[in-house]
Amino acid sequence: MNPRIIASVAAVVGGAGWVTKAVLAKAGAGADLAGYAYLGGLVTLVVSLAAAGYLLAEKAPVWLRGVVAVGVPLLVLAVWQAVQDGVRAVAPFEGWLRDEVAVLAGGVLAVLLGLVGLRRARPGRAVQAVRGRRAAR
Repeated sequence: MNPRIIASVAAVVGGAGWVTKAVLAKAGAGADLAGYAYLGGLVTLVVSLAAAGYLLAEKAPVWLRGVVAVGVPLLVLAVWQAVQDGVRAVAPFEGWLRDEVAVLAGGVLAVLLGLVGLRRARPGRAVQAVRGRRAAR
């Protein structure tokens, strides 16, 4: 299967899980259910980031693509943790939104980027391979 499609679908599903977590927190649903939505979204977003990282080094050897596929989610998770801590420290919001603004924004962003990726990865849109001087020989 195409890693671009895997990354896009996983981003949409993971983002939807995070948006669901924020909605469940607002509704006052059980903390367990909201926790499962957050964890499920996190796992699928890590899969999405790993597939996107694999695509970053298209011309590299497979072992290097694997290293990048592991490194991208770790980098994004480190940045995410810093952003989440910063939002909690200075958020002007009150109540449930103070804790959920980062999750809600991340979920919406993941869904939007996943939909853009799905639009670009349509099977009908074939990309022409770039050919160099050596390929012409």
